[in-house]
Amino acid sequence: MKLNHKILSKRKIVLIFLFAIFLPTVIVGFLSIGSFSQRREAVKKLLESNRWVAGESAVNSLENGLIEYERKGLTALKTNSDSVQTNDPGNSFLLDADFNIIRPKTGKNPETMNSWSKEEPTATFSKDLQRAESLEFSSKNYHKAAIAYRECMSKATTNQQRALLLERTGRCLFQSKNLEEAAAVYQELERNYGQLSNNAGHPYGLLSEFQLCEINKSQKGEEPYLKSVLNLYRQINQGLWPVGRAVFDFYTAELETVLTLELKDGKYPALQNAFKEIVSQESPYRRKLQLADFVQRSVIPGIKEKQSQYREPDKAGRLLIHAGSDFTLVSYTLFPGLNSGQSYYGGFCWDANKLKNQLIPALIKNISKESGLTIQIMDEKGVNILAGQEVITSDGALQMNFRQFPLPWKLVAAYPETNTLEGTSYRELIFFGVLLLFILGLMLLGVVLIVRDINRETETTRQKTEFVHTISHELKTPLTLIRLYGETLQRKGNLAEEERQDCYEIITKESERLTHLINNVLDFSRIEMGRKEFDFKVGDLAVVIDETLEAYRYHLEKKGFVIRKELSQDLPQISFDSDAMASVLINLLSNAMKFSLDEKEVTVRLFAAEGNIVLQVADKGVGISKAEQSKIFQRFYQAENKVISERRGSGLGLTLVKHIAEAHHGSVNVESESGQGSIFSVQLPLLSN
Repeated sequence: MKLNHKILSKRKIVLIFLFAIFLPTVIVGFLSIGSFSQRREAVKKLLESNRWVAGESAVNSLENGLIEYERKGLTALKTNSDSVQTNDPGNSFLLDADFNIIRPKTGKNPETMNSWSKEEPTATFSKDLQRAESLEFSSKNYHKAAIAYRECMSKATTNQQRALLLERTGRCLFQSKNLEEAAAVYQELERNYGQLSNNAGHPYGLLSEFQLCEINKSQKGEEPYLKSVLNLYRQINQGLWPVGRAVFDFYTAELETVLTLELKDGKYPALQNAFKEIVSQESPYRRKLQLADFVQRSVIPGIKEKQSQYREPDKAGRLLIHAGSDFTLVSYTLFPGLNSGQSYYGGFCWDANKLKNQLIPALIKNISKESGLTIQIMDEKGVNILAGQEVITSDGALQMNFRQFPLPWKLVAAYPETNTLEGTSYRELIFFGVLLLFILGLMLLGVVLIVRDINRETETTRQKTEFVHTISHELKTPLTLIRLYGETLQRKGNLAEEERQDCYEIITKESERLTHLINNVLDFSRIEMGRKEFDFKVGDLAVVIDETLEAYRYHLEKKGFVIRKELSQDLPQISFDSDAMASVLINLLSNAMKFSLDEKEVTVRLFAAEGNIVLQVADKGVGISKAEQSKIFQRFYQAENKVISERRGSGLGLTLVKHIAEAHHGSVNVESESGQGSIFSVQLPLLSN
């Protein structure tokens, strides 16, 4: 009946779990997983229907961002006519109404005609000049040539003629080694006519500085000479001499050659480091010359070609100028009445690196974040200009040209690819599947734990029931004997003195046994409630064990047991509860009596070993199997042995023994084999408190 009741209880729990929890969870999980595919298809159709709108919106957003940046640059150019502010996105330029370059400010390239061709020199001046030139170039008489050039000075009618005569006078004085006078002439030339240029387009001031460097070399030595050359080279690079590009290239090349040849092999390291620093940096004036040259050759013709289209104020025009495989994007607009009512064209050249590496990536990042699009910029070769690798497109990708900017690129926009959506769906499916299995696993684990707890409670209830039955039987036996021998004493008045004493002894011993049983129950109850207290006192454990054994000897001998006592008498005193240790011995002796059949022999030992006092009770009973040795100290547990089933006790004795041993900071263990008897050892530390 008990087995059937257990089976029915378990089936009931399983059915409740199956129909109330498991099946609803599986159904909900299946419906949820099935919705993933439907949602993916719906998203795919929605993306396909909106991709053109989204693509156009992406192009417009990108170009609007570029237009805003362009507007800031042109506004800054219009606001400040001398320099472009930091938000100017490129190299700026300014043209007047006749398309002359106002900015960047640079020098002119040399003219092919003579500088004074518009003003014919007098016959006397020409004659004297030819005589001086003959002395210089034909006769090589530099001293007389210098005097002749000075005589011509009074006949010169223009500044250009005077500058020419000073330059030739200084040259002849330098050739004749008259360095002091030559230096004075060049200083006068630079001071009075420095901004004029000779027939080759070289400013007289720059030419004078160059010649003064040579004079410095002859007068002061090599190091001062190199310092002056390096200073002149720095001035030219910084644009202190506004010359044309040809003159700039000529002088920088000459000076670089001199400095490179002279500053080598660690010679003058300070000058060498300064020269390297100047060379490593971009020349700001060279940049201006390059920009002016680019504007003159490419930008101005493009603006003239589209002049009729972009003459409205604040309307930006744009040019895409190719140079081999590279290109330059130019933005410009008309500034009416910018200076004294005159109109100007102003604009800038976009920085291609900044455009590709900063502006467009930042705009694309914002657009992708807002729209969910994957955006790439592709050139004519199909290469993603932002990543430097071939563009990978899908079936749903759109390729669109720029509408307002003449850039040679295409914008490739796409929503996440179908296989990406499918991959995401599969990942979600796997995730929720695993999650569902995990939840079901937790449910099953919960059911198993509940069933286990129910079984434990059922088993505990059964054990308690059996305990009540057993303890009732255990209590009934001594009560019956007490009643029997009490009635014998009452009814038989003619009993011999020896018989009368036996009756008294049996009544006394059975009363003690009854008291022991009741004490076990009470001690167990206190242990369960956590109220068990011990009275520790320092004493001799051997005395307590000996007295308890003698008090219990009657029961053992009455049942035919042979008692062997091996108690060491020189044991040190320890702190213990005498009543509790007596209970330990009585329970172990009672256990030995119950489970001994043929060989009724009990040995009680007390000795010291490895810092402990050991109490051993050995019997030659039925023994305990290995499987049951770990269970016998559990409450209510009794060995499953048919041979001794009728001798079962309350199942509390060994539980109390273990609790008392642990309360004394000790332990209890058993050594036994089936049919070989048992040895119970209680170990108490010598320092037990």
